Amino acid sequence: MKEICVTVDKRIELIGIMLRLSNYGDSLPHLVYNLGNYEYLDRANKWFAPFKNHKAIQTLNKINAQCSFSYDAPVTLFLQLDEKWNFFGQNEYPFANRLKKDPMILQFIKETKDFVRDTNFEQFFIDNQETYKKEIESFKRCQDLTKVMPFMEQLFKSDFSDRDFRVNLALLLTGGGFASWENNVFYCTDCKHGDREGNALDNWGKNSPRGQSHYLHEFCHSMINPLTEKCFDAIKDINLSQEDKEKLTRSAYGSKCCVLNEYIIRAIQVVYIREQGDKPEEIMEWWEDKVGFNKNVINKLAERIVSIKKNKNSTFEEQYVELANVIADTYNQQEA
Repeated sequence: MKEICVTVDKRIELIGIMLRLSNYGDSLPHLVYNLGNYEYLDRANKWFAPFKNHKAIQTLNKINAQCSFSYDAPVTLFLQLDEKWNFFGQNEYPFANRLKKDPMILQFIKETKDFVRDTNFEQFFIDNQETYKKEIESFKRCQDLTKVMPFMEQLFKSDFSDRDFRVNLALLLTGGGFASWENNVFYCTDCKHGDREGNALDNWGKNSPRGQSHYLHEFCHSMINPLTEKCFDAIKDINLSQEDKEKLTRSAYGSKCCVLNEYIIRAIQVVYIREQGDKPEEIMEWWEDKVGFNKNVINKLAERIVSIKKNKNSTFEEQYVELANVIADTYNQQEA
């Protein structure tokens, strides 16, 4: 089994800087909130503040105002840039249709190269290598992900030895975690967090099955999202309660695809947590209360996922439609 690579990716640091310079935080303050007692953020602010009105930032402000360019969309876009900041994947970019502003996005990418040059970003990234090394070492001390890949291989009945799994530590984004993938490279972009007083945490979370399941969650998106897209027409519509619908929409999970993906992946998390001897009830309470994911639905899905994992005669994909339909069926039974 390959080791999960932990890194600080310069593409993610660049988009983090640009989002902070733009008006992105005006509507999504939880994704780029200020962290106290954080020297790296202070250095970034001092270095890049003079470029707040750069043409690339002006275009990004327009994109933020006119497009659904948020959460994993910016991260996914920048992970498709090459070492020289070129972008060749507009046809493969998964959010192209949702954005509906392709010319503006492509203009922004072109101007990003100018931003890199004008701000001397590459030198900033070189100058902060010790900070990146420290963050990577801190992550490895507090997170042991050695059980995540074996669990995924057993669940999906796949050999992942030809795939590259990477955790990108996003030091300037604060919105939890974002999944993205390209060919056989699967990313979990994990964001920096603060304590209750708003100070940057020196580590990346206490190691526990619940903590590990966060990374499992993001990597599972690379498996589940394509299945949802492929099987979408065969999956029943979900009759969500009005309260759940409102909560899910506020959490950016308003579409049927998002609901399917998130429900199934969170149920996979629950199965993982239980297999490691821990209890997921506290996190399930939070999901239901704050986000809108019904505990009963997740438990029903988890039961089905356990059966799929044990069944050696069929694959996860072969049973996917039946699994996804558990969501609609459970909601319908509750209504009855």
